[in-house]
Order: sequence, then structure tokens, then C-alpha cells
Amino acid sequence: MPARILLCDDDRQFCQSVRSTLADHNYLVTVTYTGAQARHHLEEHSFSLLLLDLMLPDTDGLDLLAELRRKSMIPILVTSARTEQGDRMAALELGADGYLPKPFDLRELRARMDACLRRAGEPWVGQSGANTLETDGVRLDARQHRVWINDDSIDLTPKEFDLLQALMTKAGQVCRSQELLWQVWGYDDDIQTRTLSVHIGRLRQKIEGDRGNPQRIATVPGVGYVFSKSQQAA
Repeated sequence: MPARILLCDDDRQFCQSVRSTLADHNYLVTVTYTGAQARHHLEEHSFSLLLLDLMLPDTDGLDLLAELRRKSMIPILVTSARTEQGDRMAALELGADGYLPKPFDLRELRARMDACLRRAGEPWVGQSGANTLETDGVRLDARQHRVWINDDSIDLTPKEFDLLQALMTKAGQVCRSQELLWQVWGYDDDIQTRTLSVHIGRLRQKIEGDRGNPQRIATVPGVGYVFSKSQQAA
């Protein structure tokens, strides 16, 4: 799966630019604008890296950094317009993995992010958890990015593949809709979209024997979806 990035910055235009650029390079970016929102997302979800601004509307970024470092070893890259040497040293001493002063080139941001992830030993696509998932006649190979139905190869779009992988990773368990939207598309909790239901429909067309009576991907009304678990391998 792509690296999951949490961005905490109250500059909405900046967030939009960063999110768009990183999405083009296979990152999943969740945007938060306050320290409280960042805390909530870190408590509810797992992220590969936090991009943290120091000037937040509800808290000082250094205080949030110190708080988070006491609880977690998530890589934290500070991106801030505060360029004083004292702020930079304070952030690093509090446990930041890097400090990138604004303004900066987004190519440098990606390079710094990749360096932080490498140091943390962050697994990339196809290297997280099982490389092969198999259940109910469906086999998914994360390294090759391929899927077979009863030994017949099928073609999936990248998002269909990521969605199927997310469902199969938790085969037999309910995957909440908002969790799938966040995991596959990086959408925030408050975004209303038909993206998930449309992709579920397309995925069913490709992997279900009877499209009108889906057996592999079941809908849990008002909650999300569950992939059947007749067998689990690899």
C-alpha cells in the first residue's frame, strides 16, 4: 500500500498544493488544520509520516511535537515558516526527524520525506504484511500488482487493486466506508463522495461470478463492506 501521510497545517492553499503533488507520487495524504484534528487522526489511524507546521490556530506546534513524541515514534517532518535557528534546534531536540523551512520546493519535500521513511524502515507497496493474499478463489500478489480469479488473471485499475487489497487484508472483518476512503484515496472523514460505491461496483463486475448476487464483497448497510473469508493463505 502507498505510504500514508498526515499533514497538519492551517494554510489551506498550501495543503491543497502538497496533497495534489504527493498524490501524483503515490502517497495517501490526510489533511488536518488544527492540532486537535491531528491528535484525533493519530489516535484513530496508522500513518507512515507526519508533516507538521509549528503555527497552528489552537496550539503551538512545538508543544504538539513534544506531546506526540512521548506517545509515538512516528517520523515527524516539521514544515514551518518559523525559520529562526532556535525553533529549528528546539524541534530537533524534541524529536523531529527533520525541519524544512518554508517556502520550499516540493521536490525537496519529497526527498526529505523519503529520507525520513527510509530511516524509519517504512515498508513500501507490496512489502507491508503478506505479499500474497488468497481467499475465496481470489489471489492477490502485492509485489507483482496482479490478481487472479481461480487462476485466471484479471485486469484492475490501480485504485481497484488498492481497494481489493484493503478488503482482502481484513477478510472476514467489516471495513468501514470512511476507513476505506481514507486508506485508498486519503479522503478526510467529512468528505461526502460516491467514489467508494462506484469502485465497489466496478470491482464486483470483475471478481463476482454472479454480479447480481455478490458473494465475495458483501455490503454492511450504513457501515461499509466485508470480503468473504472461506480460506486465507500466504
